Amino acid sequence: MKKGFKRSRFVLGILTTPAKGIFRSSYHLGLLAGIRPRLKAFKGQLKVIMMPSCPYQSLDQILKHHQLDGLLILTWRWIHPSIVRLIEKTRHPQVLVVNDPVPGLRVNLVSTDTDAGIRQAVSHLIKKGLRRIGMLHGPMSVAFKTGKKITRVPFIDTRLKREGFLKTLRSKKIPINQKWIRAGLANTESEGERVMQEWLRGKALPEAILCGNDDLAFGALKAIRKTGKRAPQDVAIIGFDDNKRAKKSCPPLTTVHQPLIQMGKDAVDILIRKARRPDSRPVHKRYLPKLIVRKTA
Repeated sequence: MKKGFKRSRFVLGILTTPAKGIFRSSYHLGLLAGIRPRLKAFKGQLKVIMMPSCPYQSLDQILKHHQLDGLLILTWRWIHPSIVRLIEKTRHPQVLVVNDPVPGLRVNLVSTDTDAGIRQAVSHLIKKGLRRIGMLHGPMSVAFKTGKKITRVPFIDTRLKREGFLKTLRSKKIPINQKWIRAGLANTESEGERVMQEWLRGKALPEAILCGNDDLAFGALKAIRKTGKRAPQDVAIIGFDDNKRAKKSCPPLTTVHQPLIQMGKDAVDILIRKARRPDSRPVHKRYLPKLIVRKTA
């Protein structure tokens, strides 16, 4: 399809694996809430493609095999090491990835300025007089097992958020306590609850905890409630994403709004343009997040 798609109907593929649960994750559901109606407006077709056990050899192979006009990969660092290598090394105008920006990408990219979001969140806590600030983030890398071999792929989103957190604390001259920076095994509510339960059993509880996403924050809030403590009275909690559950959580979650719906819409628009008029320069679009202050911080 390098010369532009000829069919009257645009066919968009989303590459994933069954383990990633894109139809359950609140992050992915936010993106899909933008992708689906935008694609429908163009009378387009959506194909969800599961990563095969035998990895693809090229990005073109994926598009041709599934007869796609565009390929969207929502969590490209989590699919398979071969996909990571293809995206990092290959220029392709009909492929787009979301977040996890790395230097030199030659595919299309839409991403949030995580630095700005973390800075807003930490600055808000400092303005409230809080100085003992911790972070609960997801894994720093993703492990893939092939036979007896384990390959680790760095998870860029987590690393950017952690680096932004440390950088902001240093710039504000706030002491950094490494015991107050903890990682879950996944970016899930159950992991947020597990890590927070362990944290609450210790004595060194910070005044506030910034979570790497809303799901981790929901889990942290659940653990806090189970121990009879309250947010923000005992510990303030801030999430990241602002998904649909954030305003309805108990108490309503203070979080960094990531414009996932708009990012999903724009991703479709970019791929439709690229399918019709491919060119050599990829589109890299960055979005400014916004802190939404509710009741937990």
